[in-house]
Amino acid sequence: MKWTQITLVAVVLALFAVPATFVRAEEGKEETIAVKDVPKVVVDAVNAALPGGTITDAEKETSTDGKVVFELDVTKDGKKYEVKVDDAGKVLSNKEEKDEKKDDKGEKDEKK
Repeated sequence: MKWTQITLVAVVLALFAVPATFVRAEEGKEETIAVKDVPKVVVDAVNAALPGGTITDAEKETSTDGKVVFELDVTKDGKKYEVKVDDAGKVLSNKEEKDEKKDDKGEKDEKK
């Protein structure tokens, strides 16, 4: 009887541990990198997408299958953008970031 309980507890613990391992594995690795360390092909892609823009922050994301994506914060003409570029220089997304403070202020003004 005691061995049955121990075995049951071991099986239950294993069932909870396995999904947690897969979740962590899917996340991959994310690290902040210096702007000067962004590969030239990535910088060139950003310059083509947002000519005259300035990269202000950079992150390198490596998925568990080895794919690398750079997530870059770019400013241009007083606006902020988030640009995602793969390690081959293909722009995956280019989104303008909305200023939350202005949005909140605008909502308050509308309520008055």
